[in-house]
This record gives sequence, structure tokens and C-alpha cells, in this order.
Amino acid sequence: MKLPPLNALRTFEAAARRQSFLLAAKELHVSAASVSRFIKLLEADLNCSLFIRQANGVRLTEAGQKYWSAVRPSLQTIAGISQEYRRREQRQTLQIISIPAIAETWLVSRLWNFQQQHKTIEINLVLDDQPVNLQNNDTTIWLTYSDGHVFGAAAFPMPKDRLTLVCHPKIAQSLKKPDDIVHFAQLVDIDWQSDWYSWLKAAEIDINYNNRAGNRIDFERYSMVVNAAIAGEGVAIGHTALLATYLQQGTLVAPFAIDAAPDKQFYALVAKNPQHNAVKQFINWFSGAKVFTLSR
Repeated sequence: MKLPPLNALRTFEAAARRQSFLLAAKELHVSAASVSRFIKLLEADLNCSLFIRQANGVRLTEAGQKYWSAVRPSLQTIAGISQEYRRREQRQTLQIISIPAIAETWLVSRLWNFQQQHKTIEINLVLDDQPVNLQNNDTTIWLTYSDGHVFGAAAFPMPKDRLTLVCHPKIAQSLKKPDDIVHFAQLVDIDWQSDWYSWLKAAEIDINYNNRAGNRIDFERYSMVVNAAIAGEGVAIGHTALLATYLQQGTLVAPFAIDAAPDKQFYALVAKNPQHNAVKQFINWFSGAKVFTLSR
């Protein structure tokens, strides 16, 4: 298969599209003489004239028009598939290991938005409650609930979290004062029972309320607590960092202007001094701040 030189084909396509050797030269960052030379080489190779030279520019001959109709889509196809492979090479994969509470109530509904902003980053999301070893693991991000102190890791918090009572809007209509929650089931994440003690103390409600038999429903996951609250099954303690969207949309409401500080905070942890731009971009997005300047 004998093909004309690729540079000659690129030059011909640009000159045909622009109807000008000078404009083609500017586009290709070469001289007009270079364009003219490539066209003459191509015409000699094909043994036909491709352009009619005029004082005010050039126009395609019938043979030139026919040749351009074949060359242009072929070059576009080559350019397209080449760009696809370049992008594939540029893609970076992040492994995000998250406790279920963050993934199920906050992260999953936002991942599409993140990937639309960062199309070269692929996400591998894993749910796990167990500690993650981040040393020598510079493309893994651990999303967890902690004090932020993990050996060998750098910690970046979500926007500040607070604890507040949340419920379905219809239940909120029946809550005139904090003590009124006694009439509704207490929805409890068994791993975060201390959240209730913290809020009850802030609301100056008898702590014995928290131990009242038959007045609570225990759940293994925080997302179950949230779904039960949305369904109107009772009242729950909301982590504002996770439930901001639910509260903004009115799916859940906070009937009282009473909040408490949680024992810990939600963090993204990574190996110290991360070098990968994908990690830096995710941390900036997760924390809502420009923590990192990206490498070029």
C-alpha cells in the first residue's frame, strides 16, 4: 500500500478547507512556500492538479474536490481515534474506600458531578468500615469518621459537621418543643448512639429518654436511619455535613435551632504529600476548598 506523505495530506486538507495557501500556512505554523511545496509534491505523486492558482487565492479543481472529499473524513477519523487513545493514556484511577455513611448518604449522589468536572479520572468505590493502610498507596483515598489523626496519613475534613434533630416535615408540625419528640420513635444508628446523647444534652432533655424501651428503632447503617426519617418513621440525629442537600430540598427538616458538636468529623485521608493530580482534585472537591495547587 503506497500512501502519500501524511504532512502533504494534512497540508492539502488545510489549504482546501481554507481556500488559501497563506491561511493554511498560518494554521499549520509553517511558511506559505512550505505549503506550496507540499501541494506540488502531492500533485506530482497523484499526477493531477488539485488547485487552480488565482491572484486572490486558490480553488479546488474537480479532481481536488473529489480528493478532498475522501481525505478530510479520513484525517478526521485518524485525529478522533488518536485523541481517544491520548485521553485513555491520561486517565487516572482513584480507589476511594469509604465508610457506608459517607458513601450512601453523600458521595454516591455527587460522583457524577465530580466526574463531569474531571473526565480523565475514573473512580473505584469500595465500602468498608475497617482501617485502611495508606502508606505507599498514593492513589487511594479513605473517607471515614475519625479525629483525623492516622499514622502516615494526611487528613482533610469535610465542611464542618454538626448534630441536629431531623425528621419528615409532617412530624415537624407536631413538634412544638424538644420534649415533644417523646411521641415519636427514636431512629438510631447503633454505631453512633452517642450522637443522641450529645443532642439530648444540648436540648436539655432527660437523658433517660434515650433508654426508654419501645421508643427506638435500631439500624446497622446510617443510610437506613436517613431513609426511615424521610419515610416519616420517627426522628433522627442528622449530621449536617452529610444531610445538607436533604435539608435544603426540604426532604428532611430540622425543627429546632439546637445543635451539638459531634465526637469526630468526616475526613478524607490520603498518604502524606500526595503527588497525583487526581488525588489533589478529589481532596479540593471533597473539602470545598482549594487545599492543593495542581501540578502541571
